[in-house]
Amino acid sequence: MPDTVVSVYQATLTFAVAAIALLASPGPATLALAASGAAYGLKRSVGFFAGITLGLVIAMTLVATGLYVVLHSFPIMATVLTVLSIFYMVWLAYRIGTAPPIKDEQAVVTPGWGAGFFLGAANVKAYAAFAALLGSFTLGTAPAWEQAMKALICLLVCVVFDFLWLFAGSKLRRLFIHPTWSRVLNVSFAILMIATVAWSFTLTQ
Repeated sequence: MPDTVVSVYQATLTFAVAAIALLASPGPATLALAASGAAYGLKRSVGFFAGITLGLVIAMTLVATGLYVVLHSFPIMATVLTVLSIFYMVWLAYRIGTAPPIKDEQAVVTPGWGAGFFLGAANVKAYAAFAALLGSFTLGTAPAWEQAMKALICLLVCVVFDFLWLFAGSKLRRLFIHPTWSRVLNVSFAILMIATVAWSFTLTQ
């Protein structure tokens, strides 16, 4: 019995480390949160953060239940969803890249929870990560609890590390006072977002 408990702990720790590596690494959502924190501030980005979290829950549910595989078994539907997610992420990168300096922030409409929700639910990197984590790891617990435990760990990793990305971005905020630095940082975030979107799609090939 003790050996079994130790084995479960070791498997859980390994899974948690893998979850951090896959879900906390730079991607469209994490970079968007950092960019939003830098451009709009922590408080004004909370809704965006909440929307991304909810969208990731939907993405994880689709993967866990197998519905994601079913949706992508229809080529036309898969293509439409892919094109929509690409256009949306490029549009969001454009919004961030063209955000005005802090002195003009009162006139800016910040990304809300709806924008975050769509980004989380359409995040290809998240789908690839959830598929790898939920389908390739075994914790050694009872089958009824196995998937629930893995999903809970994934959710905790997403919430904690996404918030850290948002917080880290907000600490860059003082650099956005200068118009030139503001433009350089906004455009850099936008380019990195588009680059990670392109990279994310290679994970599904």
